[in-house]
Amino acid sequence: MELIIIVILFVYIAFLHYQLMKKNLFLESIVEKLSRLDKSWNKDTVLNLLKKLQNITAESLIMEDKIMNKNIIEYLTENKGCMTFVHYTKGAGTAQKIIEEGFKFAISFHKTAEPISTDQIDLIYKHNLHKYYGNYIIVICISRDIYRFYESELNKIEQANVNVEQILTESVPELDENRDEVYTIPKQYLKGYLNYQSGEIVNNPDYNPGYDSAAYRKNLQRVSNKTGK
Repeated sequence: MELIIIVILFVYIAFLHYQLMKKNLFLESIVEKLSRLDKSWNKDTVLNLLKKLQNITAESLIMEDKIMNKNIIEYLTENKGCMTFVHYTKGAGTAQKIIEEGFKFAISFHKTAEPISTDQIDLIYKHNLHKYYGNYIIVICISRDIYRFYESELNKIEQANVNVEQILTESVPELDENRDEVYTIPKQYLKGYLNYQSGEIVNNPDYNPGYDSAAYRKNLQRVSNKTGK
């Protein structure tokens, strides 16, 4: 398994080298065109200003990313008996607000939350797809028993057309500027958040993946009343 991960990382490094080379060639071509358009532009001066970008190496990008640190891997994958999801966001303030108020999503939970497993290769792949959305990862853990129970109850309601995450909320959905319903996953399902660049991990003191609210059954009843079943 470790050999496979090393091979993947080497392939990723080679890919980054290729992207950086293309970036440098593109920047030089742009500077060349600008120099021709405006004689006041000095090609050497502009290229010196871009030196910092050119000096960013694939190795430095890999080293800055601590997603493979043992403590982070354990934090993401140790949640036995849980459905685990991650959400990437910018800024510690935003991450802390989510932990304190709950995780909000419009229409579909899975548009902004990605399921993960103990498979580290899958984790690396998904991380590289989503990390550009921000340096902070919100970790959402919901008891698999609770998730499956309400999923099963929803399946008994014909034409429900509702996702289980829309049941796991204690507040009435709000409308956003697009008139879409915004749901809030309770803060008890938020394990905490981490910064994959610094390696910092912040735990949620209210974390309880087995949290089961009486409001969920009321939500089921509301869905059932709407469908007339």
